[in-house]
Amino acid sequence: MPKVTFDPFDAPLGDVYGHYQGLGGDERFLLYRREFSVDPQKWSAHEPPAWVFALDWKEYRYADIQQRDDVQHLIPQDDPGIYIFYTRPHQLVYRFPQFAFYIGISNERGTNRPLRERLKEYTPAALSTIRKRQNIHRMLQLYYAQIWVAFALAPRSSTVLRKVEEQLHGFVHPCFGRRDFPADIKQQQKAFGRI
Repeated sequence: MPKVTFDPFDAPLGDVYGHYQGLGGDERFLLYRREFSVDPQKWSAHEPPAWVFALDWKEYRYADIQQRDDVQHLIPQDDPGIYIFYTRPHQLVYRFPQFAFYIGISNERGTNRPLRERLKEYTPAALSTIRKRQNIHRMLQLYYAQIWVAFALAPRSSTVLRKVEEQLHGFVHPCFGRRDFPADIKQQQKAFGRI
């Protein structure tokens, strides 16, 4: 009987996550190794405005929100906003460990798109949309059961939110982020072959 190969691209997120969890130590080391930049100078240079820290941040565990309607109930408002995908274990020691993976906004390019509608695109029910963004798809496959989404409504213009998104990329340095870093960080990434 021929051996069936596992295709992580076509399988449901939970199945792929289970597959990766069953791998041995050496394979897991390569899959789960991440690179972060922790530079206090970048924290100062790219700190977002005070209002971002004062937002009413909320969170949900990604695996608990399966359908687009789940997001509708979670965020009934039509305001735009900011979101951060991050990972953490179920139990924390004080606030550790937690790692920011991806940052985004709604209302890009003046679309007036509510945060709720943007987050609906990431639900497992919208897998075909997620697959188009390979870095996000990979993140969700590897960390499915430990991904959390922090979000805050931010009724601001698309220009303001775009600037904040760039600042947050420089401030937090999410490892699955690709295109939204400030120019100085993009230059460093390019110099060291990271983009």
